Amino acid sequence: MRDTALEVATASLNAALYAALGALWTLFPVTLFGVRFWPQVFAPGAFAVLFGPWVGGIGAGVGIFIADVVYGHHDALLSLLVGVPSNFVGFGLIGYLSRRPMKGSLRLSTIAAGLAIPVVIVAYAVYAFSGSVAMYVVMLGAVVTALLAVPYLARSRWAEVQAASSIGLGVGSLIIGLGIVAYSSFFVMPEVLGLGSGPLPVVFAVGATLWTYMSEIPFLLAFTPPSQGSSSRVSGSKDFTNRYEQEDQCVKQGHSHRPGLPASSRSGTDIPTVDLSKILQGRAQEEAAS
Repeated sequence: MRDTALEVATASLNAALYAALGALWTLFPVTLFGVRFWPQVFAPGAFAVLFGPWVGGIGAGVGIFIADVVYGHHDALLSLLVGVPSNFVGFGLIGYLSRRPMKGSLRLSTIAAGLAIPVVIVAYAVYAFSGSVAMYVVMLGAVVTALLAVPYLARSRWAEVQAASSIGLGVGSLIIGLGIVAYSSFFVMPEVLGLGSGPLPVVFAVGATLWTYMSEIPFLLAFTPPSQGSSSRVSGSKDFTNRYEQEDQCVKQGHSHRPGLPASSRSGTDIPTVDLSKILQGRAQEEAAS
């Protein structure tokens, strides 16, 4: 029950903080391919690392819905079909992968996948676009790939978290790119996005995916990994609390020992016990005899 209450509280805090930070977008309203410049992703990323996939995913989904409807494109259906699923899945993956114990081949494959995502996105974008745009795309991809590779090459403990951030954001960005194109095929896009009223071409999904990933991954890489150290402290305090909850439960059930005491103390050999009722009864018998 207490874990559920903690998850609800932290998910609510995540959503509120994400939506509140999203208001800063109104100060620099940059939008490309229908997607806003959104550095605020570090907030749900940190919550996902600290408290797990459900807190990260649900908080991000609720937060982005509030941001979209209140000061974004104001299209609740577009947010429910594209924005909410992409944030829920993306940050849920970050929380799941960053908190999962990884060793050996699993660790290497996760880091390899995190490195492969920007390479694949950039390669396909270069194929889809040409001219001077392709050169900027290649340069940006090289920088992001280097940022992901350096922690692993330096044997940093942050390598897994950065790989998880890359994978989660990559999947979320793909959902956004494909989702916008699919939405435009059935519904009219919000006028504020300036994308017209007709269906968007499939190549548009490439640009939206590239822009979303490349514009947000630097903030995840910069701010999310430090949360890993805080995560271990949170887990440690949780274990400490659970141990004393078990001790209190033992006392309530009438057990003669607590789980944290040494074996000698549990058996009572080091702590003498006195039965006061027998002492009083003996004194009463002595007084009656005299």
